[in-house]
Amino acid sequence: MAKGKGKKKKQKRRSAGEGTIFFREDRQRWVAEIPIGIDYKTGKMKYKTVYGKSEQEVKEKKKKIELKMGLGLRIESTKTTFGEWLDLWLDTYKKNSLRPTTYSNYKRLINVHIKPELGGIPLKDLQANQLQRLFNQLFKKGRAQKYEGAPAGLSRRTVELIRTIANAALEQAVIEDLILKNPCQGTVLPKEEKEGSKEVEPFTKEEVTKFLNSIKNDRLYAAFYLLAMTGARRGEILGLKWSDIELDGGKTWSDDDLKGGKMHIQRSLCEVEDKETGKLKKEFQPPKTKKSNRVFPLLPEMVAVLKAHRKRQLEEKLFFGKDYHDEGLIFCSENGQRLWPRNFNRSYTRHLKNAGIPHKKLHALRHTFCTLLLEAGEDLKNVQELVGHSRLSTTADIYSHVLEKQKKKAVEKLGSILAVN
Repeated sequence: MAKGKGKKKKQKRRSAGEGTIFFREDRQRWVAEIPIGIDYKTGKMKYKTVYGKSEQEVKEKKKKIELKMGLGLRIESTKTTFGEWLDLWLDTYKKNSLRPTTYSNYKRLINVHIKPELGGIPLKDLQANQLQRLFNQLFKKGRAQKYEGAPAGLSRRTVELIRTIANAALEQAVIEDLILKNPCQGTVLPKEEKEGSKEVEPFTKEEVTKFLNSIKNDRLYAAFYLLAMTGARRGEILGLKWSDIELDGGKTWSDDDLKGGKMHIQRSLCEVEDKETGKLKKEFQPPKTKKSNRVFPLLPEMVAVLKAHRKRQLEEKLFFGKDYHDEGLIFCSENGQRLWPRNFNRSYTRHLKNAGIPHKKLHALRHTFCTLLLEAGEDLKNVQELVGHSRLSTTADIYSHVLEKQKKKAVEKLGSILAVN
């Protein structure tokens, strides 16, 4: 071994305000600490730390940071917490590139699930085992018990999204030399312990019938009816306008002999965060994917339900007169305002409870639509187009349990055809 190898390099002194460059034995890396300004909370100097394999590398990184500072660009302190970095990463790198609903969902997941547990940890001290414990915990006990019998843990899909968010933020931190390596790279998703999928739990035919019969007098009965009969998403139904309905044969709503029609799905009503105020607002957005922008055939009985709903809405419009906020929405409040999707969900939960039906997510109506069609032998491609999945593989993956049953039935048919005594 060469003389002196493995010993700590002597720290090089710099003039006041210049920072320090030295070699760290524990990480086998050169380090530069650069003062970047006074912390207004503590009154103390803040430092930015960068790493490199050679002294020359850290000198170059130090020079780049000093150049950025000279241009007035913001430099994050090495003492930045994980929570502070997540907020900065979301606003700087994602706010203008994500759909408003996706941005709001990212922010909610960060604030509700990541920051309460790990937000106060300095970014440079965050460890893979801390992230792994969080993911495991969320999978087992991450969900608020909103109703009796609700699952305790988040779905694997939600935990995967939380991990994706953490990983992307930490990857950016590596790029900006806030940390040496991404600790999320050393984590894995928890395994699904329960039998079957937590995502797909459809209603039975009897439950759907019981549910719809129990709410026939509700002013939003037609909305729940369309959810069950079309497999559309909640936002797609709440975003429908009367101009999206095309009646067959050039008929109008005042005609008595209405047949079927078509429903054009071309927008979705979503809850998004206002970028100026930070408060939630109701906003129309394009459907989730290009395939989601679609035309759905309406049966005569569907048109009849819509006509009855339209009659009630016209009475409400007459009652409120000039105070009615008319956007042409099919489903709205009594005075024409856009509905809050979350309140629509609450109504659904209340109706289920009153009907004595075990709770399932509102999205279960969409799953039920697809499941019943596939069990009836409907072509997978047709189901994909009806519900607006972007890829056929998405439909196949979600409803693989149904397709397996269909495969077995197909083989049994062949067995009966080629029966050998």
